Amino acid sequence: MGLAADSSEAQSTPAGLFRRLGAILSDGLVLVGLLLLYSFCFSVPVLHVLDKKAMVPSEVGWVLTLVYRGSLLALCFGFYGYFWAHSGQTIGMRAWRLKLISVEGSLLNWRQAFLRWLIAMMPWVCCLFLLDMAESLGSFLLELIALVVGGLGVLDFLSMYGHTDRLCWHDKKSSSKIILLPER
Repeated sequence: MGLAADSSEAQSTPAGLFRRLGAILSDGLVLVGLLLLYSFCFSVPVLHVLDKKAMVPSEVGWVLTLVYRGSLLALCFGFYGYFWAHSGQTIGMRAWRLKLISVEGSLLNWRQAFLRWLIAMMPWVCCLFLLDMAESLGSFLLELIALVVGGLGVLDFLSMYGHTDRLCWHDKKSSSKIILLPER
């Protein structure tokens, strides 16, 4: 299939929550493997050169920790962005017969892919950041705020049930949709 999806895909059935979560879990397993491999290749040489034990701020400083964490996020976007822009399907989406297309029926461009990924990931990244800070500072209030922010990520997915087109917030803002492909 070429760069544009055919017209039947533009009119296909929207994907349900459980298939989306299945694809997320499947992709998550692949992504964890990539992140572990990257972490090993990045951390081991850096920690050896610095003669440190862990890639945490107390060992290597905030700057290197932020560079490391930022590169992990960039790798995550690279994984999703590449698949979304080139075929509309990640590995997990192929397994669950899902495809991501623009509302016009074509594949996403990199801008749409980044916007979709950013909006979908923002609550989860902020939640993890706040939980990390709460642990460092011993703040129960920050833990509660982190849980509220994480709840926004849950609400994003549940928002699909308020619309007949089953679009989440990140779908709407990136002008994209996930469709269920027919059985082969």
